Amino acid sequence: MTLHLVDTVFVGGRIWTGSEDDDSMPNEVASIAIRDGRIVAVGSDEELAPLAAQAERVIDLGGRRVLPGLIDSHIHAVRAGAGWNLSLHWEDVRSLAEGLRQIAERASSLKPGEWISVVGGWHSRQLAERRLPTRAELDAAAPDNPVFIQELYDRGVVNSAALAACGWGDSSANPPGGELLRDAAGSVTGELVGMGAFAVPLGLALAPTAEQAYAGTRAMFREFATHGLTGVADGGGLKMTPPDYHQLYRLWSADELAVRVRLFISAWTRGGEVGDVASLTEFLHPGFGDGRLKIAGVGEIPHLSCHDMEGLSPFAFEQVAYDELVEIVRNCVRSGWRMSVHAVLEDSLSRVLDAWEQVERETGGVAGKRFSIVHADQASEKSIKRIAALGAGVLVQNRLMLKSTDYHDGWGSEAVRTAPPIGLMRSHGVTIGGGTDATRANWFSPWASICWLVAGKSVDGAAARDAEHLLTIQQALASYTRDAAWFTGEEGQRGRLVPGYDADLCVPTLDPFECEADGLADIRSDLTILGGEVTHASGQFLGL
Repeated sequence: MTLHLVDTVFVGGRIWTGSEDDDSMPNEVASIAIRDGRIVAVGSDEELAPLAAQAERVIDLGGRRVLPGLIDSHIHAVRAGAGWNLSLHWEDVRSLAEGLRQIAERASSLKPGEWISVVGGWHSRQLAERRLPTRAELDAAAPDNPVFIQELYDRGVVNSAALAACGWGDSSANPPGGELLRDAAGSVTGELVGMGAFAVPLGLALAPTAEQAYAGTRAMFREFATHGLTGVADGGGLKMTPPDYHQLYRLWSADELAVRVRLFISAWTRGGEVGDVASLTEFLHPGFGDGRLKIAGVGEIPHLSCHDMEGLSPFAFEQVAYDELVEIVRNCVRSGWRMSVHAVLEDSLSRVLDAWEQVERETGGVAGKRFSIVHADQASEKSIKRIAALGAGVLVQNRLMLKSTDYHDGWGSEAVRTAPPIGLMRSHGVTIGGGTDATRANWFSPWASICWLVAGKSVDGAAARDAEHLLTIQQALASYTRDAAWFTGEEGQRGRLVPGYDADLCVPTLDPFECEADGLADIRSDLTILGGEVTHASGQFLGL
């Protein structure tokens, strides 16, 4: 019986360790050794040759680039997983013809009356035609199946079968919180706006059984691994309730999670937010879980009336909501929970910081506890200084990659070129976590986000972001690795490829240090490793 000192040794690579700010570790090595899910040594091939000689397996990278596994620091994955297999995904669709072909193919595999849906994660500006499909086009693609297509959270369109299934016709009233668009004659066109309108077809199209939700969540995380993701921080979200996490916990118990999941849990009862958070902090302890699944904190919506949505409409905190937010912050501090809060507009951000500072003055416990702001697109330098003083961080995403035109119309071109003001954040020492805010509000590809952080361009050709608010490729990768781990207090064990850290890594299809900035969005992963185990392999690594 052969005794192996290590499980795996990678040799012949160009391994970026993520350590350019740490003189004790090189930022690039050729070889890395893994044992029991952790990195035990890095160095040259010659330095690790003794370990390679006693390894269970040796993998020759053939000069390929290796990176720490990517971590999306803000995404809504749990919500998406339940219906993942029931929906089509248009992140990579670039023409209506292609999208309609997918719908027709799905219809051919379904029984009449079964739903077809595309639920966010795309925008018509990414299509050659720059428009939504029409009701008639959807009818032609799937005449016997109800179809619902949702563009981000902005607009939707249904076909005739879906209108009938929803009970809508020309004489129907608008659903609460939504609108059925009509032509000049007053006939419904099939187009919808508003969450109240979306909720009706969504409730019919996405009603998975427990087994469908389980399989969908598993499939989604495996898809994430094909992009090099080894971790996600889930931001909870509107109306996410405790039962919505059941299938995630099943996957965890079955040891089938293909990524590490960190949960920020939002309040779910409008008017009962203080009680929701009190229940969470009463029955769960901060950090509950293990290396695969762990409770990270409260957020991104600790209070539903302190949420400015996408920041395209004026918003102000009511005093009652603000007072309840303060009580929620007090509760989190007493219980040792960190907090992450959505704030797009400067006015909203300022009020969140007021609440944090009020509790910090009263009792302490906010400063240095890794609280975070999600988005901060309109953050002023004054607010950024306040964030820095509290030792908090900011989670930024590439939402404007798809929606620059909307924000240009709402905020003006100068504001869009600086949203979010990453350069100011960095100048004041604020830690930045990269993410997507997917899966409905954006594409889920981490490389599209990295591309936007580096190049600052949008799909609609709007003016690029100002250079001072762009990141270098090293900085963008850091925001998706070691800096993303900072927000959950794990920067000492995740996000770098150095001894003692989790053996999470990926081999991108292109070297991001050498490809053109515009080509970053097309990168995938040929090999993704989580805790020393292969979660995805393709190309030269197929079969590992």
